[in-house]
Amino acid sequence: MEEIYTFLVRGPSSRLPRGYIWLIPIWFVILGALVALASRDLSGKLTPWLAATEVGGTLLAGAVVMSVLFTVRRHAFRANSEGIWIGILTTRKRPKLRQVHIPWADISVVRMAHRRYGVLLEISLAPSAEVVIRPGAGEQILLWLGSLVMPFGFGRGRPALTAARPYPPRYLIKVCDVTPSGLRQVLAELRPPEIPVRILTKSGAMRFAPLPRRRSSPQPTGAAITR
Repeated sequence: MEEIYTFLVRGPSSRLPRGYIWLIPIWFVILGALVALASRDLSGKLTPWLAATEVGGTLLAGAVVMSVLFTVRRHAFRANSEGIWIGILTTRKRPKLRQVHIPWADISVVRMAHRRYGVLLEISLAPSAEVVIRPGAGEQILLWLGSLVMPFGFGRGRPALTAARPYPPRYLIKVCDVTPSGLRQVLAELRPPEIPVRILTKSGAMRFAPLPRRRSSPQPTGAAITR
């Protein structure tokens, strides 16, 4: 059986949809307001020290939840000679919503940069690859509103990790507990020789990729216009 290399991925993007984690502070603010109103109705008057302890405890719990979700690690990056799998393994009937397979033929270049948790990896896709692009602004706002009202329903959608970033289409993955040279050595054993794997000294270029400029077709000179 062919060996598959598995790595840990940092952050909530391997399980939660895009922007889902930023709804958690809103829920805790609403919860803190409800606790303060309920305490005032029960006691008739909400004293400052009681409000500070109840609301402060709720906000502290929200900060702890956010810190745990931002630093959580899951096995969501796997690679072998057939390609790369992004996302967590699942037993659901629709596993395509939780993971995506990228064959080596659909990859144009792989770049990586050192980070304190490990490696920030960028997988740029070839023009012929089938890409699942992130939802647009309007669709994303509707998803946020739906998740705010029904968190367990909308929160089970496509994770942010499995949706490619546009312009140009690419995946950004936070791989933990590995160095750029070590990950490059692993991928070099699996990838075809025509796919470059590069190590960058700065990761800012991967996060803020410039939009591609459309080339205007050259106008023919000296052509006669006929009607």
